[in-house]
Amino acid sequence: MSLKRGDMVLCRVPMPSAELGQFKLRPAVIVSKDQNNIRLSDIMVAPCTSNTSRQVEPAQYLIEGEEVARTGIRVVSAVRCESLFTINKRIVLRIPGDMSVNGLSKVDACLKNALGLA
Repeated sequence: MSLKRGDMVLCRVPMPSAELGQFKLRPAVIVSKDQNNIRLSDIMVAPCTSNTSRQVEPAQYLIEGEEVARTGIRVVSAVRCESLFTINKRIVLRIPGDMSVNGLSKVDACLKNALGLA
């Protein structure tokens, strides 16, 4: 499976505050650069959450409107750039869609904020 920066992936991720071996199916955006996505067995992702009831923070990008359909997710969701993690490519189940150039640019701004690079 070819994985590239900006792809929305569906993967099994460990549940926080749970016993080892408990996983949840979650969408996430690949944020690692394509050169690394090709040569390494791991990718860096920013998880998405459909819990948008609280105010979206500067380190989060809200996927809404046409971007929801493009990414292949079902509902408005926030990309949580403050909660990055690395996963092995083998736990990616599928690629339902990808971010638009504009959406990925906004994710980049959120990453800079989350990492203190802004």
